[in-house]
Amino acid sequence: MAVPFTLFFLMLSREEEPDDTVFAVVFGLALGLVFALTAFSERFRQRRIKRLGVWDGS
Repeated sequence: MAVPFTLFFLMLSREEEPDDTVFAVVFGLALGLVFALTAFSERFRQRRIKRLGVWDGS
C-alpha cells in the first residue's frame, strides 16, 4: 500500500520543490504503515475470536 500512495503523492508534487518529494515518500510510507498495522490488528482479532470459539470463520 505504501508504493501506490507514494506514487500518488509524487504525482501531486511540484517538480521545482525538492521538499515535495520527501513529503511524498514520508507520507506514502506512513499511510502504508497505517494499513499494515490495521491488517495486523484485524488478523490478531480474528485469531483471538476463533480461539475463544465465538467465530467459526464464515
